[in-house]
Amino acid sequence: MAISHDIGLFFPFKVNRPLTKEEKQSRFVQGKRRKCYGEAAVLDLDTVIRINSSYLEVVDKFYPTKGYVASFMMAFCILFLIAIIATAKIAIFNDGNVPMFFFILILFGSAIFWLGRFLLKDWFRRTHYPVRFNRKKQQVHVYQVSGEVITIPWKDIFFTTSKQKVSYCIVGHVLADDKEIVLNTFSFGYVGQREELSLYWEFIRCYMEEDCLAEMAETILYCPPVEKRKEGYITGLQTLIKMDSRLEWIPNLLLLPLSLVESIARYIAMQTSKIPQWSPDVLEACAVDSHDPINVGAENNSPHRWRTVLANESREVYDAKNQRLESANQKIKAKLDARYGE
Repeated sequence: MAISHDIGLFFPFKVNRPLTKEEKQSRFVQGKRRKCYGEAAVLDLDTVIRINSSYLEVVDKFYPTKGYVASFMMAFCILFLIAIIATAKIAIFNDGNVPMFFFILILFGSAIFWLGRFLLKDWFRRTHYPVRFNRKKQQVHVYQVSGEVITIPWKDIFFTTSKQKVSYCIVGHVLADDKEIVLNTFSFGYVGQREELSLYWEFIRCYMEEDCLAEMAETILYCPPVEKRKEGYITGLQTLIKMDSRLEWIPNLLLLPLSLVESIARYIAMQTSKIPQWSPDVLEACAVDSHDPINVGAENNSPHRWRTVLANESREVYDAKNQRLESANQKIKAKLDARYGE
């Protein structure tokens, strides 16, 4: 298979190499139920942009932290620029040391240039890099960082775990004919702990292979509002500070100044970036039935998003949400047990 490889966002994926032992051991296999223990059968983990009977579209792994790296680069660039301006004022208007000014200009100017290269990997790019799982055609459409859209048969992708320093994500490898050499790699969705990855994989696999779409749609409580539009500032801030419990109030309050800087960098990234556009071939392959009973997107999000972000939902809403998730997961488990056995 001849296919160009993705350049990656901050660092390129390693390609034209054999699969590692760890990748083979951590493989997520299509056509095989991955047994998960606990109440949940699947988890979407707030990554779904749109789900219907034709396709499931999810965000890339960089979306939840977009603006994080840029915030540091932006802050240092501003500090270095202030230093250059201050030195210029002293050198030019106060008969200061002109050679020192040029030294500072070259030193900090070079630093700004180097930092700017990383900054522009987040700004003036794409708002996100979606992946579409085409259920009807059994294909996966990937919007790469390079801007190229590639389509790979679902069964031909080698899915496995990739370690991200202290967390993990799922990546898909496109292999050569020998099924050993990695030609291309793409990532998507959730970055977190291994235990949750199994539930997230089951969400993806069940969508592509199982007859439980209605139940899966019930498990989706929030969709990032990035479909055919740019994320607004408030949505970006909510994404960055979302809490899982009220115990996080104090540490998040202490980190609020940093979160605000990060939210500004994220907003600039979103506003200066283009909205990804799928090719006509992908849109045709993912055509949706006008009477499709499954159709969940950002328009279905709760209007009380701040309560969820601050882990401050009322007891009634909290219980109703958990009851809905529990009921849907029980139905999914029942269907999987009936097919694969307990």
